[in-house]
Amino acid sequence: MDNDYNFYDQAPTNYSLCFKTDCATAGECLRSLAARDLTTDRFNLSIVNPLLANGAGGTACQFFRKAEKVRVAYGFKRAMAQIPAGKVRNVRFAVCGWVCQRNYYYLLRGEKPIFPDMQKKIASILTHNGLPAPVEFDRYEWQYEW
Repeated sequence: MDNDYNFYDQAPTNYSLCFKTDCATAGECLRSLAARDLTTDRFNLSIVNPLLANGAGGTACQFFRKAEKVRVAYGFKRAMAQIPAGKVRNVRFAVCGWVCQRNYYYLLRGEKPIFPDMQKKIASILTHNGLPAPVEFDRYEWQYEW
């Protein structure tokens, strides 16, 4: 783990923190690491009920979130430029089938992150509509998946 990284500051607003310090995997859990790095900038917190958190941690705990970075994509305009003109509408309709139209455009332009599961879905739609594999998104970053 990066000791200079403050998990609390990077956590989404109202992300549930875990204060179960006797947990076996507290050092690997985003919720516990965010609680460890707690600051005084927020007055109200969302926390995991310690009576429901499993001290064994890992997959035994329903609240466990592995603190590992994933490759997050941004944008797929270049990929869309390679789709045959008659299939572009099919791609838009397919993606809009599981995200709203506004989010489709945010994702297309790279204004919202595309996490690995969503990357697979979009890549599948693009290849089904004529884009040769492997599908490359416009840019990538390594981030924690909160």
